[in-house]
Amino acid sequence: MNLPREFFIEDRLEAYRFDSVANLGESGLKNFSLGEILLKLKITSHELEEISLADSPNSGSLELREEIAKLFPDLSPDQVLVTTGTTEALFLLFSILVKSNTTISYFSPAFQALYEIPKSFGGILETVNVEDKMEIKKLFQNSPDLVIINNPHNPTGLSISTEGWKELELALESFSGFTIFDEHYRFFLEDSRTGVRNHPRIFGTGSITKCFGVTGLRAGWLVGNKEVLSIARSFKDYITHTVNPISEFLMIRMLKQKEVLIQEIRERVQSNIDYFKNNWKYISSIKNFFPDPKGLVSFPELEKGISSEDYSDKLYKETGVFVLPGKSFESEGHIRIGFGETKERFEKGIDIWKKWKYR
Repeated sequence: MNLPREFFIEDRLEAYRFDSVANLGESGLKNFSLGEILLKLKITSHELEEISLADSPNSGSLELREEIAKLFPDLSPDQVLVTTGTTEALFLLFSILVKSNTTISYFSPAFQALYEIPKSFGGILETVNVEDKMEIKKLFQNSPDLVIINNPHNPTGLSISTEGWKELELALESFSGFTIFDEHYRFFLEDSRTGVRNHPRIFGTGSITKCFGVTGLRAGWLVGNKEVLSIARSFKDYITHTVNPISEFLMIRMLKQKEVLIQEIRERVQSNIDYFKNNWKYISSIKNFFPDPKGLVSFPELEKGISSEDYSDKLYKETGVFVLPGKSFESEGHIRIGFGETKERFEKGIDIWKKWKYR
C-alpha cells in the first residue's frame, strides 16, 4: 500500500469552516447540540447516567445492528458491522477487495476517499464523468472488477433516476465483479431506496451522522457478505476496535425515531435549496447548477475561465462566506455548496454573497 495524498477536501474544511459567517461548504447538516438531541429524542439525564462506559461489542451492539439491518429489506444483523464513520467502513472494505491492478469504476467528481484509498492499494481508476445525470450503464461497460455507486451523489446532489434503477438491475444480473453502494445521504430520498441486497458481492456503507446533524458521533456501518465482514471486523480490531457506547446509544434512539426526525430536517434543507434556486442568478459569476439536489450538496458551475480556488478564497476573505472550490474535488469550473446550515445563517450567507462581486 502507498500512502494516499493529502486529503484536499478535509484540509480546506479544517481551515475555513469553524470561523465562517455562513458555512456553505459543509456536506452535512448543521450539527445539533447534545441538549437539542436529548430533547428531540425525549432522553432523560437518568438514561445517560446509566450508560456503561465499557467497550461496545467489536461488531457493534446487537440492538444497534438490528436497527441498521431494518434499513435493508433482506439483510440480517449478522450482515452489519458498526464502524467509526463511513470512511473507516470504506477503508476496511477497500483493503479486502482491492489488489494491485484491480479496476475500479466510479462517478467523477467524487468524494476523495472513494478513489484515493483504492488507488493507494494499487487499484486502477476508471472514471465516468457526471454531467446532468448519473449514467449507470457506463459504470459497467468495461467490465471492471469493482463498481462504486455514491447515491445521492457528492458533490453534485444528483441521484439515480427511475430509468437508472432499471439499468442498474439489468447490469447487476450479469455483473461478476463487486459493487459498493455509498449511501451517506440516502435518508433524503423520498422512498429511502437502497441499492443493497442480499448478494455475496454487493456491499453498502452509510451513516446517520451527516443527515441528522450529529457528525461528532463518528459512527457508521458496513453491510454485506458475512465472511467479508468478519475479515473487516478482525482488521478493525487492530485500529479503532469499537465505537463508543454513548454514540451507539444515541444512534439506536435516532434510528428508532428516524421518520419523525428526518421530516423536520428535510423541510429545513428544502427551504435552503429553494432559497438558493430563487437567488443563484443574482450571485456573481455563477453560470448554472443542478436544480433539484437530493442530498445536502450541489455543484454550481462557474463562468468560464474562473479559478474555483481563487473565487472561494476571495469570497471568504471579503465576506466570511465559505464555499468549497471544485479544485478540492480535482474538478475545476465549479464550487460545492451545502444546504445544511440553519435557515437563518444560510439565507444570511446567500444575501451577503449576492452583494459581492468577483474580480
